[in-house]
Amino acid sequence: MARSALLPAGPPPGFPGCPRCPYLRTGPALICVVCARRTFERIAPGACPVCAQELDEDGRCPNWLCSDPGRRIRRIHAIAYQSGPLRRVILKYKYEGATGWAQVFGRLVFGWLEMHATGDPPGLIVANPAFTGPGGRAFAHAETVLRRAAGEDAMGRWPFGLADPPAIVKTRPTPRSAAATAKAKREAARELRLALRVPDVARTAGRRILVFDDVCTTASQLDAVAACLLDEGRAAQVEGLVLARAPWRRRT
Repeated sequence: MARSALLPAGPPPGFPGCPRCPYLRTGPALICVVCARRTFERIAPGACPVCAQELDEDGRCPNWLCSDPGRRIRRIHAIAYQSGPLRRVILKYKYEGATGWAQVFGRLVFGWLEMHATGDPPGLIVANPAFTGPGGRAFAHAETVLRRAAGEDAMGRWPFGLADPPAIVKTRPTPRSAAATAKAKREAARELRLALRVPDVARTAGRRILVFDDVCTTASQLDAVAACLLDEGRAAQVEGLVLARAPWRRRT
């Protein structure tokens, strides 16, 4: 029987109606990407090629990290801007325990890989690590999404680094940087770098690594993760992939 004959009749309800959509479990992940993008605020064609932020009127990126000569992460890919329904459901997932959204996000990540990374695939895909011990997060939100994305990979085409222990781990809680100033975010990133470890260098050495996270604001944390993977993990190159790029923020 043809694959299309197994799909439910009628159009999917669309984002943010994904949890009740019959295509969520029976359809290919690409249908979720195409459907959800009708609601997303897409990344501007002329956005910063490093961090996907909207450029200033003079053509410069307002994100300090992009012009930092010490920047370690090569670039950050973003699926959409953090606005509208996407922002609301990410907050529900991350802070209210609406973990059903992990499957939707996982399909979006897998669909992005299928659409954008097949010509130059990464050598390893890892999550921005979370500490879930005392004082840490309730659950590893980025890793949970990546596990759902790996579950869509029936052919095992993508190198998800989800073995135990993960390719990179966070050993203790660090200050959270959500809604913080750029200065506070930089300090939190320095603390994060000190808390990161690579358990098995053989898994990361010489590889081009893609680090997944849910939201990027300044990319300071992703840069800290990249620094660890490059210095301790001896990676060849590190890029990032996020569900949502936080909207315009000027230097502070």
